[in-house]
Amino acid sequence: MESQAQTIAQWIEKQPEDKILTANQIYAQMPKDISEATFYQALTRMVKRKKLCHLTKGLYYRPRRSRFGLIPLGETTIVQHYTDNKQGMVIGYRLYQQLGITTQISKNVEILSNAVQDNKKTIQNVKVNRLELRFTEPIRYAIATLELLQNYSKIEDINRRSMAKYMKRFAENYSEEAVKTVLKKRRYKKSTIAFLAMFLTFWKVKHTLHEYLSALSVYAIPRMEEFYESA
Repeated sequence: MESQAQTIAQWIEKQPEDKILTANQIYAQMPKDISEATFYQALTRMVKRKKLCHLTKGLYYRPRRSRFGLIPLGETTIVQHYTDNKQGMVIGYRLYQQLGITTQISKNVEILSNAVQDNKKTIQNVKVNRLELRFTEPIRYAIATLELLQNYSKIEDINRRSMAKYMKRFAENYSEEAVKTVLKKRRYKKSTIAFLAMFLTFWKVKHTLHEYLSALSVYAIPRMEEFYESA
């Protein structure tokens, strides 16, 4: 039993500091004779000895230390864990601020990621929702635009001039394949799709988004003059 605990500890101690470790992925790499109960008991002992930190259910990390004690895991490390290597992207106010649409910044970070095992996970101030997509640049661009349009009416201090410029760039680089791929995996309101279609039509971009809409419906979306009369 003690030798098995040492095997587990040695494996973990070889991992870089501040790297987020997923318990069931670690266990899959352990020798077959180590039981799951023994494995988790070893992790618990390492946490008590401060050799390991428990981040949230199923997640751990080997902490850095200073002369003042253990250094908590930073937000940036958590975000990178779920977004690097095309695994995800930041949405919400952090995204809108990055796009120059608003100066407002949320204390919380919202992420869509294929790297989270549960449908939802909250780690400190980071909220992660699972989305089974490979986050290539066209996919990220499509999601960013759909998120922006979906939440347009809720965004505080929105800069419509900046949004108009952003939507023009999006229309110029429009990928219907990317948008349709996203729409298969993540639900957006029909009014959001109609909003996007309005921008594309305004910039004379060919699209088939009417396939998602009803010709008999009138969707509650802003008028185009709201963006381009002052642009």
